[in-house]
Amino acid sequence: MPYQILHIADVHLDMAFIGAESGLGGKRREQLREAFERSLRLAQERRVDAVCIAGDLYEDGRSGPDRAAYLRRVLGDIAPIRVFLAPGNHDPHTPASIYHQLASDPARPDNVFIFSRRAFAPVKLADGITLWGFAHVHDVDHDPAIGAFACEGAGTHVLLFHGSDRDRMPPGKDAIAPFSAMQIEQTGAAHAMLGHFHGMLQGPRYAYPGSLEPHTVAQDGRHTASLVSIADERVATEFIDVNRVRYDDVEVDVTPFGDSAELTNAVRARLGEPHDASTTVYSRVRLISAAQNTLDLDAQAIQSDLRDAFPGIVVRDECEAFDYDAIVREGRTVRSEFVREMRETIAAASEAERPVYENALRFGMLAFSNRKIPA
Repeated sequence: MPYQILHIADVHLDMAFIGAESGLGGKRREQLREAFERSLRLAQERRVDAVCIAGDLYEDGRSGPDRAAYLRRVLGDIAPIRVFLAPGNHDPHTPASIYHQLASDPARPDNVFIFSRRAFAPVKLADGITLWGFAHVHDVDHDPAIGAFACEGAGTHVLLFHGSDRDRMPPGKDAIAPFSAMQIEQTGAAHAMLGHFHGMLQGPRYAYPGSLEPHTVAQDGRHTASLVSIADERVATEFIDVNRVRYDDVEVDVTPFGDSAELTNAVRARLGEPHDASTTVYSRVRLISAAQNTLDLDAQAIQSDLRDAFPGIVVRDECEAFDYDAIVREGRTVRSEFVREMRETIAAASEAERPVYENALRFGMLAFSNRKIPA
């Protein structure tokens, strides 16, 4: 029989959901918790030997003793399945962390093991199978993940950690605990179970399962749990979709519509298209193209009108087009400096914060152009 591991990552319990409308943040946090519990039930259904969590299980600074008690309960409930936790940059193993509370708690479930040092440490999983993991110990960690590390001993070795494949990094993003696929191979590990990227991604000897649920409309990849099977010194992976939340990015051409009521009804009909009843859909509607002169285009009003029927809806007026590159080349004008600084801020922002700064840039440009700013 193969040794089986359910690998998950980036659960982000207690996430803030910055910019979400009133009440939606609480709903989204509930959905994250449900996805986590769903993945634990999946581990039981598949009768796996271990669950490995590759960081960002919760959000440090927003989680406290209540969350520690919750984790103690739900992780203990799946015993005898073993649970291995490798803290990430959002849930580092610090003296004030939940992980420290759990590790020092005599009531901690026997099936839970928490990596606590920023150095790979081994744990025997079964005869001939060794797990190596490390913990982030502070929230900003740009040091290399692997360095000169190499697995020791015979048998099959697997890694568990939270970090960035530097060759797959999005533009403008800083790498957290960076590594390369070649470095994983050089360690002698057969497979690495990773966290940090929120869309499922598979490399030559590694896998990111992605976050259990998407957190923003930008996270359009698969959101899975990875079933890792180890037998005869070989590793196989199966990716199981676990999310029940979907973000839709919807474009609506405003050109045909002469009045706001007609446009609002068209958006309503577009969003009313059927989907799986078990899935919650959050939509971002982007209004594009040129509006007729009679159309009183107010994206915020459309959003307010549709919010009760479509919770979490975001409507953006993208009909006005600005050539930001040309504006930056204007020289040292107030407008060009504003655009330059806002673009730098957007590039450095988190996925949750980026829409807020993008709106600030657009509203600023509308103000420079003496155009109406949405309420």
